Order: sequence, then structure tokens, then C-alpha cells
Amino acid sequence: MTTLLLTDYYLNLAVAGIWYLTQIGAVVLGVWALIDTGLRPSQNFIAADKRTKGFWLGVNAVGVVVVVLMGMSSMFGLLGVVANAVYLADVRPALNYYRPVRVRVRIRRRGQDGRGGAGGRRR
Repeated sequence: MTTLLLTDYYLNLAVAGIWYLTQIGAVVLGVWALIDTGLRPSQNFIAADKRTKGFWLGVNAVGVVVVVLMGMSSMFGLLGVVANAVYLADVRPALNYYRPVRVRVRIRRRGQDGRGGAGGRRR
């Protein structure tokens, strides 16, 4: 009987710990979506045909607040997680298409790799 009680106790403890980590993960997911939304230029949302920046800021902010206040055990908490996940899975990749292209400033020529080898042209 004691073994069953100990097994029950430790399994409950493990499930509670996993649930707690899932709650933290949901909040981190929402904060990531909110910060990413804030850093994007507003014209990219229109160009990607994904509503507006204000809309997604509102959706992600409400999602974070709902998850923090109600947790994921309620239906509203789950909807908050889904809203943040939709932004990260659908809107963010569409916005990445419109980010600026980085151009290399320095062009390497043959023999200028900085390894101390013979530089210049080969004859």
C-alpha cells in the first residue's frame, strides 16, 4: 500500500511539474510573438496581406494576458496560446519575405583569406 501511495505522489508531482513548465512555455511563446510583432515595420503587414500591425499587437497582447491570468487550463487560455502560435506559424514567415537584404561590404579576392598564405594573383 505504501508503494502505491508513493508512486501516486511522485507521478502527481511529475505531472504538476510538466504542467508548470508548459505554462511557462506558453507565456514565453506569447512574449516572443509580441516582441516580434513590435519589431516589424507596419508596411510589411499590409504587403504580406496579413491584417495590420496594430491588429496583431492586440491579438498577441491579449493572448499573453489571458495565459498569464487564466492559465492554459481554461478555454480562453488555450485560445490565447493558439492566437500567438498562429502569428508565429503563419504571419511571421510571410513577414520574413519582406525583410531587408543584407549585402556584404567587403569582397574577398583570391589569396586574401587572411590565413597568411601567399596573397595576390597566381601566375
